[in-house]
Amino acid sequence: MGMSIEEAVKQLQTRENFFVAYSQVTKLPYVSCDEETFNDQAWVFATEEEIKEFGKKNLENKILLMGMRYDRKDYPRFYGTLYAIGVNSIIWNDGAERVEVEIEKVAKQADFSKLEPAKRPLLNPTLQLSGIYFMQELRRPIELEEKKNLRELEEELLVNLRKAEYIAAVEVNDEDPKKINIPYLKSKEGKILQPIFSDVMEYEKFARGKKLKMVKVPFVKLPELMIQQAENYVINPMGFNLVLSKEQITKIIG
Repeated sequence: MGMSIEEAVKQLQTRENFFVAYSQVTKLPYVSCDEETFNDQAWVFATEEEIKEFGKKNLENKILLMGMRYDRKDYPRFYGTLYAIGVNSIIWNDGAERVEVEIEKVAKQADFSKLEPAKRPLLNPTLQLSGIYFMQELRRPIELEEKKNLRELEEELLVNLRKAEYIAAVEVNDEDPKKINIPYLKSKEGKILQPIFSDVMEYEKFARGKKLKMVKVPFVKLPELMIQQAENYVINPMGFNLVLSKEQITKIIG
């Protein structure tokens, strides 16, 4: 008798801690797609040894992972992250046992429908998911021709980029509220990148401790929002980190 789904759910809700496989390229949970059910899966392990073993196995396919430890008090944040990136199932690994559990059996998604639209936090799970799959494959350190379905993954991502709304960060000037500054980042090569975010989760990773305000922007408005000194936009710099030039954006807008 293997572990039941009920037991797995109980483990995922109540144990002291567990370990989550994260992708080194997206800085987010590693996501795999089941070839039969098309479930989008995150991988969670009972022990550090098991996640290290999983990491080693994946290294053979040049999939670079890292283990993140979560304590029980942080489980709600973790499950919130899975909802925000469009993951719908968890592969729970405990010793020789491996059970797939739908995420809604483990944690309910926050219901924002009661909030008026302007107050609802921006989430873009479909965009996050397509960005994650594309980046996980694009940045795998192998020859380009060995990469799987890269064209399809890219097309899927472009469709979702175009449809999405984004959060831009604006610096607040207390003395002069009319004065607007837009924060930017510098790449390793010293190029100036203007950050935008697909959701509140990505925005908060960046905005922590800074005096910033959120502005919602549709994709078509991005070219005119670009600051003069920026060469590129970077979507989710602390996440899947997709860099796009003004030309690329204009082309995607079509």
